[in-house]
Amino acid sequence: MAFYTDLSEAYDALFPVSDVQRTLFDKVLGMGEIRRVADAGCGSGAQLIHFAPAGISCIGFDPDPALVALARKKLAPFPCARVEVGGFADTARLVSPAADLLLCLGNSLVHVPRDESVRFVSDASKAIVPGGWLLLQILNYEFMFRHEVTELPLMRAEGGKIEFRRRYTWEGPKKVRFRTVLRIAEGNEPRIFRNEIPLYPVYPEELWERLSGEGFSSIRYYGDFACSEFTPESEALVCMARKS
Repeated sequence: MAFYTDLSEAYDALFPVSDVQRTLFDKVLGMGEIRRVADAGCGSGAQLIHFAPAGISCIGFDPDPALVALARKKLAPFPCARVEVGGFADTARLVSPAADLLLCLGNSLVHVPRDESVRFVSDASKAIVPGGWLLLQILNYEFMFRHEVTELPLMRAEGGKIEFRRRYTWEGPKKVRFRTVLRIAEGNEPRIFRNEIPLYPVYPEELWERLSGEGFSSIRYYGDFACSEFTPESEALVCMARKS
């Protein structure tokens, strides 16, 4: 996946794990015994760093080899953690035994076509122990489609050395062309990476139906990782769902 291979060098600078994310992770840890955590679309493995030092068994997987290499290096000090190359279709194979907590963050779910995201929810249900949790985060595509959002806020990191521009071209409610420009300042000749990939929006109501249909209960939506109230005007959708 050239998109994420190009992005891997700047990934941690652009997408650091925030304090509110860590607080939410701690909240989940306090909701029951968490002995095994899986991260689908784990990127550079930064989220698993919150769990692995506590001796929690961790499995992360991502389809991009460059990001997996970063995650393996980051998690190498922890024998309880491993990272594999794999996509959502590999969930059932890689998450065995079942996890107490399955993460799917970073708007990852919309990077695969609808049939694959539907299958992922089904596989996720089987990969989580009864009473375990799914923590999932995507953008609120109902808000974005309704407001015809075509550009996300410019991201800057390392004092402006890194800039990441993100634009959307809607091809209807179910498909978006995601165009990005990554600029990394380097002397007088900045490196510029341009990429384009399709995204397949998942809307709040259909996600709820998928989860409830696959045996998840106590489904809760939030507008951000700080667990603010989710409304039609929320830009993000953070979902906590418990496996019955």
